[in-house]
Amino acid sequence: MKYTVEIQNKGIYTPDCNKTEAVKLAREYATDKSNSGVYISWYRKSDGQQGYLNPSGDHAITGHAWD
Repeated sequence: MKYTVEIQNKGIYTPDCNKTEAVKLAREYATDKSNSGVYISWYRKSDGQQGYLNPSGDHAITGHAWD
């Protein structure tokens, strides 16, 4: 699975991360209060599934912000 970290208010995307990298980046971005709307999305090539990795650690269709 590939993960993308997004900061919505700045339009910044960091694609093609593994899970560990994505969580680390999201936590770093979320500590900066000038960032809002920090999300981790994922895509699984084998079956085309996509969704979000939420701060609680669950993979879901609905995303929750890390900030």
